[in-house]
Amino acid sequence: MRPTQSIDLTAVLQQTVSTGYADLVTRPTGKAVRSGVEEHLAVIDDRQVIIIDFSGVRCLDFSCADEIVGKLLLSHGNARYFVLRGVAEIHSEAIEAVLERYDIAVVAQQRCGTVRVLGPASDTVRETVQVLERTRTIGVHEVAVRLSIPHDNARKTLDEVVEKRLGLAAAADDRVISLA
Repeated sequence: MRPTQSIDLTAVLQQTVSTGYADLVTRPTGKAVRSGVEEHLAVIDDRQVIIIDFSGVRCLDFSCADEIVGKLLLSHGNARYFVLRGVAEIHSEAIEAVLERYDIAVVAQQRCGTVRVLGPASDTVRETVQVLERTRTIGVHEVAVRLSIPHDNARKTLDEVVEKRLGLAAAADDRVISLA
């Protein structure tokens, strides 16, 4: 598993906008926070999984979700692995809408502890990521057995998980490793 680096959005908000609030609202606020996150990314090893921590965020509007999640993943998502941590149900609607628009999926650890895929992905990919998060690593045979699907479909599903950057391809064998 790759090392992780966590970026606390509430801390970035306080550093970039200097408010006493934990609300991510308005496009200018979103741009400022995204800029702060990108400053962190500039000094973080590309091989690390980046955890974007929403745990302290009370409110997230669509414009901030677009700036912070959508544009960040659009510009860095092909070179880095991201996990959204501490996502509350109140954040999910805005994040989902943005990810659908950009056709990007991401692994999210919800505040309740469950892991799910946000953004466009098939039900099979979503189920595979959930199993992956419980088992930490998974191969074609396990996907086929656990999801009761043919091996060919399991292979395609694991390929899609890796392609969408929802899991890491293991270097030594034909397995996929959890991001979270």
